Amino acid sequence: MRLRMGSFFGAGALAFTAALMSGGAGCSGAPPPNLLGDDALAEAGTSTFGGDGDVSVGSDLGDAGCATASAEARRQPVYLLFVLDGSGSMKSDNKWAAVVPALQSIFGEMKQAADPGVAAGLVVFSDTIDSTGGSGPYPSKVDVPIAFVDAAHASALDARLMGMPQNGTPTHAALTGGYGDLEGYQAAAPVQPGGKKVLVLITDGVPSDDCISIPLLTTYSTNACVEEAAAKLKEASPKGPVETFVVGVGDFVSSSFFGTTGIDPGFLGNLAQAGGTGASACNPNETQTTTDLCYFEIDPSQAQTAMALQQKFEAALNAIRGQVVSCTFPLQSSNLARIDPQHVNVQVNGTTVLQDAANGWTYDDPAAPTAILLHGAACTSAETDVSAKVQIVLGCVTQIAK
Repeated sequence: MRLRMGSFFGAGALAFTAALMSGGAGCSGAPPPNLLGDDALAEAGTSTFGGDGDVSVGSDLGDAGCATASAEARRQPVYLLFVLDGSGSMKSDNKWAAVVPALQSIFGEMKQAADPGVAAGLVVFSDTIDSTGGSGPYPSKVDVPIAFVDAAHASALDARLMGMPQNGTPTHAALTGGYGDLEGYQAAAPVQPGGKKVLVLITDGVPSDDCISIPLLTTYSTNACVEEAAAKLKEASPKGPVETFVVGVGDFVSSSFFGTTGIDPGFLGNLAQAGGTGASACNPNETQTTTDLCYFEIDPSQAQTAMALQQKFEAALNAIRGQVVSCTFPLQSSNLARIDPQHVNVQVNGTTVLQDAANGWTYDDPAAPTAILLHGAACTSAETDVSAKVQIVLGCVTQIAK
């Protein structure tokens, strides 16, 4: 899978705001009514009015004098639960020494961003702090529940990483507990409601419980963990759906079902694919090459330093961030029927994006639009810069790619 660098989450979820513009040179008479609705203003608590009473909508549309209203779009919130393998094999090859600071860096970025669109929690299984001794059930009493990442919560997350690896690999017990934590999570202020639920499994070994797949005796399609991931992806709101990402840590070339340094790439690939996060062209059963994997592979072989591995962990986690961040921006208003879909434009950081299904934007339903969808390069830009300002501008004829 392609890794994308950058901070995990930028400053602030994109808050929904709306305001009217006074009529410009290209407009006649009184401004039209606020097509986004007064409820949008009430929800935002802020507006995009400048000191002179005008709305900043970007030079191209603003100078044209046709824009009548601007709404800053809000992404769907995300609730993340990291499930970290603390089994004994994580001691080797600098794996533990690399993953701990990588996660601490991610949690530090979340604290700095103070983003109410993000909540995070942490389950570590089989380490020396695991109060169950590696047998479950999870979360254990020392694990950290999902919550807004302020200074206190970031400290709790960091403290949970202070154990050392030991014991076996009860992957199924850890996943089951993690899914339960996500299913039961309800956003509390300042965390925004209606978020996407995501589990991120980081593991270096073959499961030691009933999720182990034995050659010629079991298949991945009937693996207990794979079946559970598929079921959670289909689970209805408010419990689900839950997406499952997988970061596999091990020597891919010498991987084996019973080795201590290898991994089971088929299990990890099928787990990610069942959890809805495998790339469209990936092969969940790939065991010969790392190019078509459905999960994120971290190979600690060849005596790599802890710092080098940490960078790989952070790259993988940032790539997951790129997939988690939504390119869907709801038109959050009770007056959607009054919006003229032929007079709507989308801007990213002040630059107008053409309406284009390949590298621009489209409606979810052109006949009855309820959301703006970014595609291709426009989506990648918004994912890479999660603090990007995405605006929906009303009044000007929609600019369409030719």
